[in-house]
Amino acid sequence: MPTDKQYLTAREAAAELNVSRATLYAYVSRGQIRSEASDNGRSRLYRADDVRALRARKGPGRDPESIAGDALNFGLPVLDSGLTLIADGRLYYRGRDAARLAGAASLETVAGLLWDAGEADPFADNPPPDVDVPAGLDGMVRCQALLPWAAEADPRAYNLEAAGVARTGARILRLLAAGIAGRSAGDAAVHAVLGDAWGVDDAGARLLRAALVLCADHELNASTFTVRCVASTRATPYAAVLAGLAALQGPRHGGITARVAALFGELEAAGNVEAAVAGRLSRGDSLPGFGHPLYPDGDIRARTLLAMLRAADAVAWGDRVLAAVKLMTDGEPTIDVALVLLARALGLPPSAPLSIFAVGRCVGWIAHAQEQYRQGNLIRPRARYVGEPPQPAHPER
Repeated sequence: MPTDKQYLTAREAAAELNVSRATLYAYVSRGQIRSEASDNGRSRLYRADDVRALRARKGPGRDPESIAGDALNFGLPVLDSGLTLIADGRLYYRGRDAARLAGAASLETVAGLLWDAGEADPFADNPPPDVDVPAGLDGMVRCQALLPWAAEADPRAYNLEAAGVARTGARILRLLAAGIAGRSAGDAAVHAVLGDAWGVDDAGARLLRAALVLCADHELNASTFTVRCVASTRATPYAAVLAGLAALQGPRHGGITARVAALFGELEAAGNVEAAVAGRLSRGDSLPGFGHPLYPDGDIRARTLLAMLRAADAVAWGDRVLAAVKLMTDGEPTIDVALVLLARALGLPPSAPLSIFAVGRCVGWIAHAQEQYRQGNLIRPRARYVGEPPQPAHPER
């Protein structure tokens, strides 16, 4: 067995690297740090020489390129934004605590908070273009097919002033809800549209409302940065949201919900949850949906939604999974886990977690597009060239 001098605990290793435990586990999963079971088998120890070698490669700097280490490529480019703050384990929309908003606010209310709409309600007297919702397609695919047709029929989208973008955003949000629900767009609240399509009761609709609010924005994630890049070219909000939908579906972003659902299906089929989790860890398999670098003590969005599910006595089996993962890895669930458990509790279709994520996040995308239009600059990062050296223009004689 390893000696204390050779190995560090998870707390010690994370402290030496100045990262969260979730980031430490990411290093392990990529083979950058070796670990072994402790004597009691209930925790793991981490090779001290690997930890210190990685710390040396990272260097002591706090420039944007090294702020979050290698777990995620955080850093450049850094954009100014007045929309969302993640600090001290909390999430704020324009200074308002998102977890508190999830208790009672609708997604439309949060849109009114994040969007600069002037004095007028962007949802009032503002029907979306009358286009047919494509049949025979999955909800997300249907949305991606629907938006270009709607954009073609909506010349009002070329108004990129703040109020115009807000009203276009309201039309797009209703179209997305209609696309997911597979029906014509109306003026009902988004959570009611989805709840009616999925056949949930009033209590279920309230849970959907909270989930949508918690997904509304999350600073400069991959899809939101994509939206801002597109908006910086002065393309319409339709084009920006369409780009956001494409980025969201990747398995390292919103598409991780499908990986979480597959994990839960595997654990349920195994019967013995604890043994199945231990088996995955012993094989070096990952546990998608656990650990978020921005929330060292746990994703506040997941904590909020899971508390609501527990109050409805709708997450007993899920809590068994969470307890097993916590015991063996210290990993805390992310919003992706909470969305999958919500879908399981309400009997929603397999595509529902990603659909909820996409419809909720549309509000943030519109807010970021609006902010980018106002800032007016074109986002154009530079590449650090690492290829072949340039050849002489004329051969030497």
